[in-house]
Amino acid sequence: MSITYIPRVTQLDSIQLDNELEELFKQTLFQATKYFEPGILQPILPEVDLLIRSWIFKNSIYNKASTFGQQMLSLKYKTENFTKTKLYWYFIYTVALKYFRDRAMYSFTSNTKIQNFLTKMETFQLIGDILNFLQFINSGKHPALIDFILGLQLTADKLTREDLTDFSWTRELLWHNLIELIGTVLSLVNMFGLKQRMSKILKYMWWRNEMGTSAGSSTATMTIHTTCACCSEKPILPHVMGCSHIFCYYCLMANKIADPDFACPKCYYNGKQVTKYA
Repeated sequence: MSITYIPRVTQLDSIQLDNELEELFKQTLFQATKYFEPGILQPILPEVDLLIRSWIFKNSIYNKASTFGQQMLSLKYKTENFTKTKLYWYFIYTVALKYFRDRAMYSFTSNTKIQNFLTKMETFQLIGDILNFLQFINSGKHPALIDFILGLQLTADKLTREDLTDFSWTRELLWHNLIELIGTVLSLVNMFGLKQRMSKILKYMWWRNEMGTSAGSSTATMTIHTTCACCSEKPILPHVMGCSHIFCYYCLMANKIADPDFACPKCYYNGKQVTKYA
């Protein structure tokens, strides 16, 4: 009798094992060729990765309808909906596309259009992985994006690691993946722009607006205790933009270049004219 419910931690473990196995193959190959002439494998690294992934695919998914990581945990795909067509698409997504991406990165390094296109494609794939992980946490099905796209489902005759399905272990692994997910999302967010937008919201609040108005009408005065409104250090090449605060030239201009609507972080006054403090 096959098991219909497979714990999320077990499914995530199988993906982790697959990644570790691929890295182990690469390390073994590099170890075996470490006495060769330096850089001999560098020009053909995409082809080497292609051979390793193709061999893994042939001896796992193609022959047994399960990855090596899934086999270690007694998991496999349901064969009734894993058709030949889906098998070929699985190969294209997991092996062929990675090879074309790596080869393009090696061969067209100076081609800006191709590099920008690859960056956009990786961004879309990353967004897809994030959305798929969220649905996986909710449903417990399709831990990988390609599984969701092709509608592949996992099954098992037995679970060989019931001890890892303990609630505390499950919680720990899910939190680990969630933290990685948060880190990935934060890397896609323009934190500087977000900070500036939050500043704009505060600026338009009545008490900030009142403060900004009064600050804009005052004159900046520099003393021995004056510090830059941005870096809180003694101003270097002091400049002002209409409020009572003084900035380092580079602090002020860097923020203005990054955001033309940059407002003073102290009083939220949005000065358009940057002048040297006299």
